Amino acid sequence: MVNLIPLILLASTALSSPVLPAVDPGSPTPTTLVTGALWIRAVVAPNYHKYLQTKPANSPGTALIESYTTAGQFNVEGGQLVNKAVNPPLYMWVEEPADKANPPRTLATWFNTTKNPFGTFAFQGDGLTWQVPSVKRQNVAAWLVCAKQALFVNTGAYGYQTPSGCADQTIHYYNDKTANN
Repeated sequence: MVNLIPLILLASTALSSPVLPAVDPGSPTPTTLVTGALWIRAVVAPNYHKYLQTKPANSPGTALIESYTTAGQFNVEGGQLVNKAVNPPLYMWVEEPADKANPPRTLATWFNTTKNPFGTFAFQGDGLTWQVPSVKRQNVAAWLVCAKQALFVNTGAYGYQTPSGCADQTIHYYNDKTANN
């Protein structure tokens, strides 16, 4: 007699799961930039030349600043920050605070398979910015890297009263054909 319960659960899970990128989860991104993509990395200590990505690589999840060996490949399209090395693409999201007039100092970021409905990404020079009219920020290019290398939008002043366990960062695109340390 065949046990059908695992097959039914497997079929049910497959139907309700989000579509994952074509790249095998956990595998590094291509080591050479794909057409239309850029590396995005921090350029000051303690995260000098650490790159934007997720773990497992190229999967929906928390935005991280980590090793060049697993760097994601991105660009800004229509105000969305998009991982260009996967199909379907992944979009960076920013946490929407309940109180936009007095948001928390850190707004979480992550990648999802659907477009970000809150705020707009852009490049200012080579620096990555994020802004939304409802959240006032002194510096739209200010980011924080906190516990476990997670990337947050910094709603406060860059380099002033930095939350414990976090480091102030700006993150910039880099367009050489390979990521480097």
